[in-house]
Amino acid sequence: MYKLLIVIIIAALFSCEPTMEDPYESFIIPAGKHDNGWKMQSLQSKRLDFSVIFDQSAIYETITKENQHDINKLMGFSDCNSMHHENSARFGWRWLEGKLEIHAYAYVNGERITTYIGDVALNEPTDYQLQITADHYVFYLQGYDPVRIKRGASCDKGLYYMLYPYFGGDEVAPHDILIQILTKY
Repeated sequence: MYKLLIVIIIAALFSCEPTMEDPYESFIIPAGKHDNGWKMQSLQSKRLDFSVIFDQSAIYETITKENQHDINKLMGFSDCNSMHHENSARFGWRWLEGKLEIHAYAYVNGERITTYIGDVALNEPTDYQLQITADHYVFYLQGYDPVRIKRGASCDKGLYYMLYPYFGGDEVAPHDILIQILTKY
């Protein structure tokens, strides 16, 4: 009887294995929209670390050919108590010529500045890091050299609000687009 009880306990322990929750947050930009709704969150750091998985839904074709060159926004933050079209830094992405390109994307004193960083593979997690130094935004993309964009505003203290996935420029998402993000801070 004792052996049977031990077998039952062992079987119960192994049969009730807890499932691991997916640590990635899914952002779905619905067809016909720019984003999936407003999400307000502050950032209490001058550094943002995250990992992203893009799937086949990141492949798209714009209605107006020139808009294919528009950079969609991935993730980042506003800077120094400013609105994001005044001072901010974030990663951008676009599907262009069969590749998923990643860009540094910033507003510095109201001027938009973008720099191509590199390409990422679909269905593969890729690490990103964005830092604020005294005078630069520094963009790190796994496997590539860092990109620096001169920072316009500077302050010792500031409210930094998070910026989340956004499709476009001019056009809205042509179909549902799924972006999975694991924020590590």
